[in-house]
Amino acid sequence: MGAEQIKLEVLSNDGESKGKTTREKVKNTCTEELFLGICSPIGSMKDEVIKSLTKILKDTYGYKVEILKLSDHIDTYKINNYQSIEEKTKQFSDLMYKINEGNAIRKRYNNNSVLVELAIRDIYNSRADEVTNIADDPTFLPKAEDFKSRRTCFIFNSIKNKEELLLLRQIYTDNFYQFSVFSPQKEREDNLANKNLAKDEIKNIIDIDEYDNNINGQNVRGTFTDGDFFLRVSEKNIDKLDDKIKRYLHLIFESSIVTPTAEETAMYAAKSASGNSACLSRQVGAAITSKKGNLLSTGWNDVPKFGGNLYREGDKFDFRCNKTGNCSNDEQKDLLVQSIIETLQEDSELKTIFFNDEGYTDMKKISTFNSKLRNSKIKDLIEFSRSVHAEMHAIISGSQISGEKMINGKLFSTTYPCHNCARHIIVAGIKEVYYIEPYKKSLGITLHDDAITEDETSTDKVRILIFDGVAPRKYLTFFTNFAERKQNGKIILKDFKNIKPKIAKSLQALSTLETQAIHSLKECGLLNE
Repeated sequence: MGAEQIKLEVLSNDGESKGKTTREKVKNTCTEELFLGICSPIGSMKDEVIKSLTKILKDTYGYKVEILKLSDHIDTYKINNYQSIEEKTKQFSDLMYKINEGNAIRKRYNNNSVLVELAIRDIYNSRADEVTNIADDPTFLPKAEDFKSRRTCFIFNSIKNKEELLLLRQIYTDNFYQFSVFSPQKEREDNLANKNLAKDEIKNIIDIDEYDNNINGQNVRGTFTDGDFFLRVSEKNIDKLDDKIKRYLHLIFESSIVTPTAEETAMYAAKSASGNSACLSRQVGAAITSKKGNLLSTGWNDVPKFGGNLYREGDKFDFRCNKTGNCSNDEQKDLLVQSIIETLQEDSELKTIFFNDEGYTDMKKISTFNSKLRNSKIKDLIEFSRSVHAEMHAIISGSQISGEKMINGKLFSTTYPCHNCARHIIVAGIKEVYYIEPYKKSLGITLHDDAITEDETSTDKVRILIFDGVAPRKYLTFFTNFAERKQNGKIILKDFKNIKPKIAKSLQALSTLETQAIHSLKECGLLNE
């Protein structure tokens, strides 16, 4: 008998695997365990989402649910003692202490995913403790094959930066799903005000939470956009939350036949269209639907060509920026900065700002001024780009193909529309815009607050709202059925209490990968050997 066969029999010594195919044996190692991450801007109704997930997973699917509050580890591994901030409320001081200490821990150990790694360690230890208790030997060191699948869902509350999200996806792969939760700005402000924060404190904490300009800081804005599910939760639609959660869980478990909404199909079309873009700055896609939800057109950002439309792969002549190797927008902004400096130097009075104490031109001062200008509002200029924006491309294509069908329709864009696109959206008669990625350079609301709003209850302006639904990145995974739907001409009814996630991974692989997080904590010095 070969060594490999002996090893296989050792791993399967319970006799359950005998007579099964290799594929069936591998499938039997797949775990029921589920890992969910919550990412939300501060003040959003994430607690309501967690409550809904917990209740439905327990009652419908028979899961035990464990909430892993990442900020709890900040108290355990804090670097600095708590100090209140002068002339600020205690509530603000408490929140800022948590944020700053989280940053300090990440900086001290040079590890931006350290809080998630501590939670992963807790998961591994709980699994190992169960095996040790069964063995009734505290010195017993479990191996990967000793672990048993548990019908448990772990909810990470909450994910604050990209490194945390990427690590969870590396370790738990398709057993992990991120829920990106968003509530309207006014409701978020009201929720924070109810916690006795002052008005100026609320604005400050929202800005810091969204994007802390610190290499070890939070970046909710950049992490939120990579979610698997987007949930727009407000006081107005809270009664629909359970139904949304049930639908998403059906997709995770394939426990019922679920098809995409018109909005999910449109956003997937927009994301797909973005792949056509060769723009050096960013890839953006857009899709327009009629009032009834029928797809009218798609667009992406790229350089227009003679005869209509944009340059595409395979064209005989291709003059896109990726071929020239230069971004025209950046080139023109550089020329603008240089022009301002030259204008100042040509003026006999103004040029003295570049003089040193001895009355000579100081190149260091010119360099500093150059840098300041580049990082001013000049860096936000977008009008020198050769590209047609995705929204404009979709509007032009839609008007050529479908004419008036665009009026009262919806536009779906992978990125928040810039102010140039905003005015085109208004004039096209589009009533609603949905986006995933924010775009801070946009002055759409500032310039056109008479016609555009982010208030989802408004009926007399174009509403620009964050997307709500299955993320385009998961569209094909969720809406392509894996299991048989019928047997003997009848729909197959699923056993919700025993069903595994649609894409379950081997428990042995997960536990092995979890140990890497523990090794990382030891290597950075947070844990002792």
